[in-house]
Amino acid sequence: MNNRIIIFMFFSFLLQLNNISCNYTLCSLVTNEDAILSYCKNGSDCYIKNANNSPYSSITCVCKKFKENYFAGPDCSIRIPLHYKIMKNNDVLNTSWIEDLLKLNTWKNDENRVGKICVNPQCN
Repeated sequence: MNNRIIIFMFFSFLLQLNNISCNYTLCSLVTNEDAILSYCKNGSDCYIKNANNSPYSSITCVCKKFKENYFAGPDCSIRIPLHYKIMKNNDVLNTSWIEDLLKLNTWKNDENRVGKICVNPQCN
């Protein structure tokens, strides 16, 4: 009897979890409307969320990141450049304090191997 109750509770939990989490579906699987499919810009992925069979849906864009820039905003139309700058050895701290104390992974602080990645605004 106890096993049946546990199994019933487990499946009940899964059903509730499915109702709580909203399903995201690729826009191209839901519609072929150009207005919807072209909402997300710059090669971003388009998803439609329908919460609890509501008459309203929402579009969510997952923006792309490229080598020199990434995109942001609700429709991924804002281009934000990435700035790279090689820093001096003392300025690049890529190890934790315990690594520094035990002299581990010192290569992480080598300026010839590691640079500092800065996102807008530019590095100083």
